[in-house]
Amino acid sequence: MFQSLNLCLILFLFFSIISISSAIFIVSSKNLFYAAISLAFLGVSIAVLIALISFQYSLYSVFHLLLYVGATVVFLSISLVMFKGLEVRQINIAWAPIVAGVSAVLIFIAVVLSLSEVQLGQVGEINLQTLSSIILEKYWFPAVVLVVGLLTTLIEAITLARRD
Repeated sequence: MFQSLNLCLILFLFFSIISISSAIFIVSSKNLFYAAISLAFLGVSIAVLIALISFQYSLYSVFHLLLYVGATVVFLSISLVMFKGLEVRQINIAWAPIVAGVSAVLIFIAVVLSLSEVQLGQVGEINLQTLSSIILEKYWFPAVVLVVGLLTTLIEAITLARRD
């Protein structure tokens, strides 16, 4: 019990630091493409923080990942690269590979430790009809927001692709 509580606290602090630092990088970045990429890191860290609050909010976390990281950030990245005059230049930071390596190791350790406590018999069989009825009955509003967000992103992408 105390191990999982400590692990959740460590994960919460780690992803809080990632979200705050990526938000600062978004605001202070002069390159729009790198700001869009750090927006993806912000979206992933916020989704993890939502899931860490309570297991009941994990579906909201999945919607957040699908809508913001899956659609919006990809759309922003592709549309920014399509515009003329926008160059993606590589910025060499000496300490970036070290921070990336340490972060990857910490995330890997956190995932392995969190999966070591999961028993395979807990989940059971997943029935898609039951899952869809639960989503439509209990989580209809996030589903509507997700569909509207994905449709507006699709409309924006079509509008950008058809410009001359």
